[in-house]
This record gives sequence, C-alpha cells and structure tokens, in this order.
Amino acid sequence: MDNRLKIAVLLILLANVLKKSPIYLLLYFLAFAFIWWGCWRSIPKLTGTAMLVGFASEIIGTHFCIPFGCYEYVNLKPQFLGVALFVPFAWGIFSVISYMTAAFILKRGWRRILLASLLMCILDLSVDPIMTSWDAWVWKITTAVNWFGIPWTNYVGWFLVSLIIFYLYERSSHTDLNHSIARLGPPIYLLEMFTFALYAPRSVKTPTLLAFLTSLIVLVLLTVWRLENEGRPDTDAR
Repeated sequence: MDNRLKIAVLLILLANVLKKSPIYLLLYFLAFAFIWWGCWRSIPKLTGTAMLVGFASEIIGTHFCIPFGCYEYVNLKPQFLGVALFVPFAWGIFSVISYMTAAFILKRGWRRILLASLLMCILDLSVDPIMTSWDAWVWKITTAVNWFGIPWTNYVGWFLVSLIIFYLYERSSHTDLNHSIARLGPPIYLLEMFTFALYAPRSVKTPTLLAFLTSLIVLVLLTVWRLENEGRPDTDAR
C-alpha cells in the first residue's frame, strides 16, 4: 500500500478512536487529503457535492418537513439557518465512505449509485438513534412504522438525497477508483459501524448493534458475490 494511503488509514483509525471529539471531523478530512494525494483526484468533488446537497436538504427538511419528515435541531450547535454545522461535514464523510465501499463491490453504473445510497441508509440506522438520544435533534412527528422512534420517512429521505449526491458526482467525474483505494472502503465502513455501536449510549445499544450486524451481513454477502463474479464481463458499465 502507498505510504500516503497508510497515513490516511492511520488518521481514520484515530478518528474512530476519538469519535466523541470534534477532532473526528478534522482527522477524517486530513485523511481525505492524503487519499486525494494518493490518486483519487475527484474526492474533493464528491465531498463538496455531498456537503452542499446534504446541507440544502437539511435546510429544506427543517423548514418544510421534506424529504426526511418533521424535525428540528436542539442541542447540536453551532447552527446556521436552523441546521447544525456539523451535519454537512458528516454528509461529506459518510458519502465518501459509502461510495468507496460500493466502488469495491461494483465497478460502475447505476447499481453502484443504488448500493452507495443503501449503505448511507444503513449508516443512519446507527447515527440517528444516537443523535436523538442526545437531543442533537428531535423528531416532531413519529410514524407508526419506525426504527426505534425514528420515522421511516427519514430513511426514504436519506436514500433519495444520497441518490442525488452520487448521481451528480458520477455525472461530473471520472469515477474509476484505484483498487488500492476502493478496497479500503469495506473495512473503513465496518469500523464506522462498529465504533458507533461501541460508543453508543446504553439506551440505544440495541439499534446500533443491529445496524452493525446488518452492515456486516450485507458486506460479507456482497464481497462473496464480487469474488465469485470477478473476471466476468462488466455488466455495470455505462
């Protein structure tokens, strides 16, 4: 592995150890700088697209209850236009992790966009219960069908916003990731899911553990499928 990618991995490991600290964001973006230096030249475009689209969707969501449902930010500060400034950075980090993971499984095309969007939703199976347990944001309306109090509309919203992010990125970028970068995706993704479960408050241990197990099962099955189909004609190419 390239030394720059080794440094990026170490920074991401440290970020997950310090997940409860604001330095988590800084360490991840430093890691992304080394990944960019290590050949993924369009990673700033994906990060920027995710932050802008994610921030715009949160502004719309907090004011009009679309597309996630009705909620508001409370204890998570600072805020701008009613949205915690931490949130667009989180959209950027999670989008990169999910896309790297999907790129390891699928080479190109609409199925990779769908998979990356699904992985974003699985991440939020952990994120939302944790953040609502801290009253970082609160849900004004909870649907009859919900994930430990989180309305199902939230996950539809996450999927749709993620689709927009990854579609815009793939339409505007050269997206064939170097294999040495793409293969980092699954372990980094699982590390995120594991540390969410590890650091989660006791009150939300169950949803975070279930989310981690879901991510583990999905990625194991998809990796087995990828290895079995390796070398076959690429049916995902545009």
